[in-house]
Amino acid sequence: MQVVGGAAWVDSTRYDIVAKPAGNPPRSEMYGPMMQSLLEDRFKLQVHRETRDGGVYFLTPARSGPKLHATKEGTCLTTDINHPPEPASAHPRVCGSPNISSGGPVVMIDIPGATIANLCSQLGIRMDREVIDRTGITGRFDIHLEVTPADLQPKFVAGRTIEQQGQPATNDTDAGPSISTALEQQLGLKLETGRGPVQAIVVDHIERPTDN
Repeated sequence: MQVVGGAAWVDSTRYDIVAKPAGNPPRSEMYGPMMQSLLEDRFKLQVHRETRDGGVYFLTPARSGPKLHATKEGTCLTTDINHPPEPASAHPRVCGSPNISSGGPVVMIDIPGATIANLCSQLGIRMDREVIDRTGITGRFDIHLEVTPADLQPKFVAGRTIEQQGQPATNDTDAGPSISTALEQQLGLKLETGRGPVQAIVVDHIERPTDN
């Protein structure tokens, strides 16, 4: 999601905001309508949404064909991650929810019960462009990727790139494969650059907040 517009200070001025919701609302409500209401109240924020043409990655099958392992029924829960199951089912695996762990020179990404849309969403967080599914593949799969740690550093947030500071130099001989190489070798999928629809939030108005 691109965020464009707004005053210059929004990129440099930082604030500590403490908000406590009443009751126990789900994450989808706290990070959706409640967050929007807070920003509108404290920052007088006004926005609108647009679909723009921009640079994207298309996820497509590799020439060798997909190498995906279908998820067995019951392996994970299809419950929305924002509405976790009752405590009786301790530590359930939620379909489409990633687990990232280190393993020597590589970082492992495991996503049980993932759709291709779930995979594209996770890739988009860590790449400089949105990732759009053009595989035509449906169903749920257990995704396992082993990639170089450098490629799993988030590089992009809404509206700007993230400057990585203090990162140690990577020894190419010891590093694992890039995301693009791992996708092709391990999942039989590939990324292609192109132009496509990019969702954007346009800031129409914003004000500096006042103290409580």
